[in-house]
Amino acid sequence: MNLSFKTRAGIAALLLGLVALVVIGLMRTHRSAEPHSVTLTWQAPQAVSGVVVVSYNVYRHTSEGESFVRIATHVLHSPYEDRLVSSGRTYFYAVTSVDQASRESRFSTGVRAEIP
Repeated sequence: MNLSFKTRAGIAALLLGLVALVVIGLMRTHRSAEPHSVTLTWQAPQAVSGVVVVSYNVYRHTSEGESFVRIATHVLHSPYEDRLVSSGRTYFYAVTSVDQASRESRFSTGVRAEIP
């Protein structure tokens, strides 16, 4: 696994607890024409009495001030790999947690990934 860069995001307070989202890296094979991907990891929120986190939703947008669009639902655990990225673009990501009653938390702190 080749990681071309790493970046870290802070912890964001969420309705259901805390989620820390990290872009692990941008991966690419040796040929420049090969597709890129972004791998996101996060830590489960701290336990809250009576609340069980059952899944996560992953969101993305491509420019500052734009609204997030959900790109993955019912993700059971970290990591998540976004393979639908293009060279020369910048992507912004956030994750939410979903509890046993289908309540969704607020967005984690966003992270930025620049695709070479």
